[in-house]
Amino acid sequence: MSGKPGMQYPSSAGDTREDSAALAEAIEGVAKSLRLEMPAPKGSLFYGLDHGLPYAVELLHLLGSQGIFRKYEFVLEVFSGLGGRARWATRQFGCRVLGLEPDLHAAQIATRLGESSGTLGEAVFCGGAPETLPFRSGAFTHAWWLDSRRGMRVEDSLSEISRVVRDGGYFAWVLQEDKDSREWAREQLRATGFVVTEERRTRVLAPDMTRRVAEQRLERLLQARAPLLKMWKEQTGWDSRMPESLMLLFARREAKRVAR
Repeated sequence: MSGKPGMQYPSSAGDTREDSAALAEAIEGVAKSLRLEMPAPKGSLFYGLDHGLPYAVELLHLLGSQGIFRKYEFVLEVFSGLGGRARWATRQFGCRVLGLEPDLHAAQIATRLGESSGTLGEAVFCGGAPETLPFRSGAFTHAWWLDSRRGMRVEDSLSEISRVVRDGGYFAWVLQEDKDSREWAREQLRATGFVVTEERRTRVLAPDMTRRVAEQRLERLLQARAPLLKMWKEQTGWDSRMPESLMLLFARREAKRVAR
């Protein structure tokens, strides 16, 4: 993906608003049928079909180590996909999340799923480019970059994230060890006003059986609708494969904000 200042990234070729609604309906239908057989995991109202991760979302519990989460904590998630990570975080941490997603169709699906699950009061979504965030300076207490997409100008995106995080606020960045240099990432953070406070390397676990069952059912349902299956698979992230390990960088926004 690529983008220009002030513009949103293009959606996948051939995607339409009708496709977005149809994919959201399919995800809702699979989740509804599964509720008759097994309870949904905490925070995963759609059984992980909206998580956009090839590994167990529970790894993101590490995000809770940054600060003390309360209802007044306001998190920005850039590249929020279909919204599942944001919804999960609101249930786990008690915070509010605003998800920014460059793919407009993905943002529409995230909103539709939020409406049907009654969670838009805690997690809301909008389309937009991370290089030109449409938010006031210092609006967020935390920011998370959990998606592996790197097609944008990373330094410009981090600079904008730094602008919208309040002084002393927190930032978490998930990286793939086999693709991203730790030294490069540290330098990017320093150059954009962040101070690295912690680095963690963690092995990842595969999603649990409940999510695998949900994914198999959705794939079967969409077999005859190739565009919808392609749209959903494009949101699974990380090239649809599970990395052996991840690197998490935690940082804080420097306390002295430079006027811009």
